[in-house]
Amino acid sequence: MKVAVNGWTHENEEQYGQQIRRLFEDKLKQALETYGSPLEAGNRLGDVLRELEVEAAKLVVPRSVQKHALPENLLKWAGLIADEEMLLDLRRVSTSIANTMRPLAGNKFAEWITKVLNLAFTQQDIPIYCVTKGEIKKALTQRPVVTSTDGNQRQDYKPDVDIVAVNESTDSPLAILSAKTTLAERVMQTIVWKRYRDERLPEELRKIRVYLVTAWDVFPPASVNRDRVQELDGTYVCNAEATYYGKIKPFSSIIKDLSELI
Repeated sequence: MKVAVNGWTHENEEQYGQQIRRLFEDKLKQALETYGSPLEAGNRLGDVLRELEVEAAKLVVPRSVQKHALPENLLKWAGLIADEEMLLDLRRVSTSIANTMRPLAGNKFAEWITKVLNLAFTQQDIPIYCVTKGEIKKALTQRPVVTSTDGNQRQDYKPDVDIVAVNESTDSPLAILSAKTTLAERVMQTIVWKRYRDERLPEELRKIRVYLVTAWDVFPPASVNRDRVQELDGTYVCNAEATYYGKIKPFSSIIKDLSELI
């Protein structure tokens, strides 16, 4: 049964999904054409993602209004009406927009990184491939759990696995990549897991590298995260304005670092 919300049907939702996918695919294709090489495009993905926000909002906002505004207020959205009822309605719509845009950007960013790296591996004949799903990722997400006990508090830590880099010859994982648009997103989860992993997990898991790829952070000299991420095996920034330091490098450096793991 096809349920309509304020006239928004499953067909509308499918069309919206197709438009979003096409928008992100076209933007990545445009970036690859503009910058010439997948790795140089990777260096700029943070900028590309930011530029995409307005275009994405043109699709996300009408969908959110249609799905979440009160039915009697749908026509009012065509104008500027400042009453309490509309303000409450706006809050609901705004919450929906925020909740949609945040994971949308994060999920698509991981997909972009995977596509860019796989293109680079193919072009340079490097026997590595990246995945965002499947049995290899599932095993890494579930198996290597470390437990910390502080007084009476017990805490389990799992790796924050967005992408897995895999040795093509052996199908064994080489590195875990955590893809974050911004380090406001649980960066400590990745850092703390690696800290305990180095102490407590078997050798075959300790040798898997733990990398972070971020879209927007620039790591200024005074930032806390600039020092925090030094605990990881590598942090790669898709932002030309970033300040590189220690293990903080431009995204294009990741290809060399991954190749050295074979």
